[in-house]
Amino acid sequence: MQSSPRETAMQSARRVWETFVRNREELKEGIPIPLILIDLAPGPRKYRLRHAVVVIDRRPDAFPEDETLWVRTPVGVRLASPYAMRIVRELPSELPGVGYHDVFEALRIAGNG
Repeated sequence: MQSSPRETAMQSARRVWETFVRNREELKEGIPIPLILIDLAPGPRKYRLRHAVVVIDRRPDAFPEDETLWVRTPVGVRLASPYAMRIVRELPSELPGVGYHDVFEALRIAGNG
C-alpha cells in the first residue's frame, strides 16, 4: 500500500511535543532530563502523554533528525521559542507515588532510576 503525499510529508516532518515545567532552571541543555511530553501531532494520537528522558538544545537544528519541544509554564504560558529535543529513553507510563501529589518529583525519581 502506497502512502499519500500528505502522509509522506507528515512522516518526514519533525514530531512536535509540549511540556510544562515549574521554572526555566529545570531545562538543562545537553544533559538527560525527565519530562512529561504531550504529543501535538495532528490525528487520533494528538495530546497523548509520554514520560521520557530527553536531551534538549535551544538551537533548532541541534538534532536535525529529532523532535521539537514547546515549553509552557505551570499556568500555561508558552515560552517564545521551542527547543530541539532528542528522546534518550522511555519511562513507564505509570509512575510510583501517591496520586494527585508531586508528579514532578515522581518523574525525577523515575528518570534517575
